[in-house]
Amino acid sequence: MTNSNDIDETAATIDTARALLKSFGFEAQRHNVRSAVTLLALAGLKPGDHWADSTTPRLGVQKIMDWSGAYWAKPYATGSREDFRKKTLRQWVDNGFAVLNPDNLNIATNSQLNEYCLSDEAAQAIRSYGTDAFESALVDFLSKASDTVRARAEALRAAMISVDLADGDEFLLSPAGQNPLLKKMVEEFMPRFAPGAKVLYIGDWRGKHTRFEKRIFEETLGLTFDPHGRMPDLVLHDKVRKWLFLMEAVKSKGPFDEERHRTLRELFATPVAGLVFVNCFENREAMRQWLPELAWETEAWVADDPDHLIHLNGSRFLGPYER
Repeated sequence: MTNSNDIDETAATIDTARALLKSFGFEAQRHNVRSAVTLLALAGLKPGDHWADSTTPRLGVQKIMDWSGAYWAKPYATGSREDFRKKTLRQWVDNGFAVLNPDNLNIATNSQLNEYCLSDEAAQAIRSYGTDAFESALVDFLSKASDTVRARAEALRAAMISVDLADGDEFLLSPAGQNPLLKKMVEEFMPRFAPGAKVLYIGDWRGKHTRFEKRIFEETLGLTFDPHGRMPDLVLHDKVRKWLFLMEAVKSKGPFDEERHRTLRELFATPVAGLVFVNCFENREAMRQWLPELAWETEAWVADDPDHLIHLNGSRFLGPYER
């Protein structure tokens, strides 16, 4: 049975963690109780431990929440994950207090594989909390953190994939997931099957869109939707033929199956352009595992054989279906 002394000690430690975070200059959302238990988890601390015992375990958001409930009597519901990620951890990463995926720059933003840990400078300062060395360690953190964040951002940019269009536009995509295939879709598929088309949307594997032509979607096509929703990986507008290409880079996630085909047909329905659905694969072997799921009235394109298309049924080869 938990006694009152344990409860008082737990509450006092959480209050101390809040005070520590405040000393780093974090505003209220980043030194509240949620942030305090996040700090205790990322420092690997349990009741009875001291700040000098802090370590730097790598934890996903769910493990941070589990730690909070198991050791600090602060259980959180599964639905709280986004609050931890968006209202605490994201700002800590931006300020160099924490690091996201220190050994892997290319995990998608919304992936369950994401892990966080305290930065070395933050951990060093935290270990000295309550001692005479803390003030100098804090100053050292504040002087080095911005350089650390900048260096990590530069490393990510150096690894980015450059995607070039015929009109001279350039996109930068993170170098993992389906993005190498997405580059081929833009640079190999477009000149062959959609020459002159305009890229209206291109999504990055890390969960961000690189381009979203909101004005064309709304004013020309009469379409309004959330670009952060379940969009295709690539959307092209062929103004001459009045076609809208919806394209999926099929790698770790599925192609246009019957349900997704139907959903996007409704979402992108417009009287000024017919819809063309294209499933894209690196090679035939990659396509083989998904073949049973491909919806009828879609196309399949293989990057290894860029001059060819596979047509799945219908009254015509390449083009929109009138309904």
